[in-house]
Amino acid sequence: MTTRPVRAASGTRVPWRRSLIASGVAAVLAVPSPAAAQGTAGTCTSSSSFGSTDICQKARDLFAFVVPQIGVAVSGGNPIPGDAGSLGGFGKRALSLRVIGVDGRLPRNSVPLVSLAGASSSDFGAERTVIPLPAIDLGVGLFPGIPLGVTNVGGVDAIVGATYLPSVAHNDFEVTPQNGGLGFSYGLRVGALQESSLVPGISVSWQRRQLPSTDLSYTPTNDSLLVTGTSVKSDAVRIIVGKRIALFGLAAGVGQDRIVAESDMRAVVNEAGLPGGSRQTVELTGLREATTRKTAFVNASFSLLVLRIVGEFGWSSAGTLRETVNTFGGRSANEGYRYGSIGLSARF
Repeated sequence: MTTRPVRAASGTRVPWRRSLIASGVAAVLAVPSPAAAQGTAGTCTSSSSFGSTDICQKARDLFAFVVPQIGVAVSGGNPIPGDAGSLGGFGKRALSLRVIGVDGRLPRNSVPLVSLAGASSSDFGAERTVIPLPAIDLGVGLFPGIPLGVTNVGGVDAIVGATYLPSVAHNDFEVTPQNGGLGFSYGLRVGALQESSLVPGISVSWQRRQLPSTDLSYTPTNDSLLVTGTSVKSDAVRIIVGKRIALFGLAAGVGQDRIVAESDMRAVVNEAGLPGGSRQTVELTGLREATTRKTAFVNASFSLLVLRIVGEFGWSSAGTLRETVNTFGGRSANEGYRYGSIGLSARF
């Protein structure tokens, strides 16, 4: 039997969900070296040292390349699309439904999981792939703020929401999210100025967003990779200013995201060419990877009766670029990415 690939050969373009699942499953084998780690390497054990160096290095590089892109999709831009200032007091609400997408790059080449030569450099390639996530967010007014002329200062809103990840089964790949596929979010927004006919809205917000805890599996022929309890979360801080005039509205903001990924993993590789036996197991517990990125975005909205159509375009700047042994078609791990969203919002 020949060595098994991390991902099934794609030939040309592959569906984004299959690419994302394959990359994520292989990546969770990651064991970052202490010099490059921005988290906890975890404990990696193997039933055989043969080929384990290359398995861990390739997985580490995949993890560093894929995770920041997923984190950008989870973070998004404006916590309430099209909104800038506080809502104006207890009982005031704003609801949004949107799909967030990242202009991402995911590995596309079929690369052996086990190398006979130990750690070696392979080119995984990088195929342009949109990574979308649907999300719903609700803002609820808690405190109207202190009146100051034609506006209020210091209004406080609570923000809650959910991101949905569906179950997916495609050939050898399967993703099974826990908790019904929903990852919940929460946060607070403080209005420096409440928007009025003469004054723009200005606010500062913090929100914790996350994907649902998920089990991933990849089972080509008689090999298997099982990833348990995978989670990706972000802490997003935003400063936003915006104004609506008649049916049109504009908002812009800047901020910072702290993205953290954690997981455990177990792999079984059955290879006839392994010295001393044909079965190898690898286990990894307590893996944690973290990165900090800056972001900027703009929103444009158009009102239709009680609803507003809101579009967003943003840029998540590169974090600390990660050095990798393997390559990704000339792209770097943890580089900058564009993102955007389209959706509906309403105040009531």
